[in-house]
Amino acid sequence: MMELNKLYDIAERENINIINFQMKNKAITGNYKGKSMIGLNYSKIDTSKEEKCLLSEELGHYYYSSYYTLMSDQDFIDKQEYRAKKWSYYVLIPYEKLKSAILKRI
Repeated sequence: MMELNKLYDIAERENINIINFQMKNKAITGNYKGKSMIGLNYSKIDTSKEEKCLLSEELGHYYYSSYYTLMSDQDFIDKQEYRAKKWSYYVLIPYEKLKSAILKRI
């Protein structure tokens, strides 16, 4: 399973700024003047596990280019969120470990 610091390393390697962003939500991904950014509202994040889940999902938005705006319709938003979460799941739960866990339960 990927560790939190590895996710920060990925963001650094991709030149994505991660900022403490005070907002209603816990996390947001965006582009400002051509620069990719992830805003995390650290004051609303309770655990490192939650931080890891949020950061991996926001990186998923970046890698799958699954962005949307406040004006996007709900169907489009849902599709973009699904794509970002899919990347997150692949990173947080490697296929071989998932397969092994399933086989152990059989």
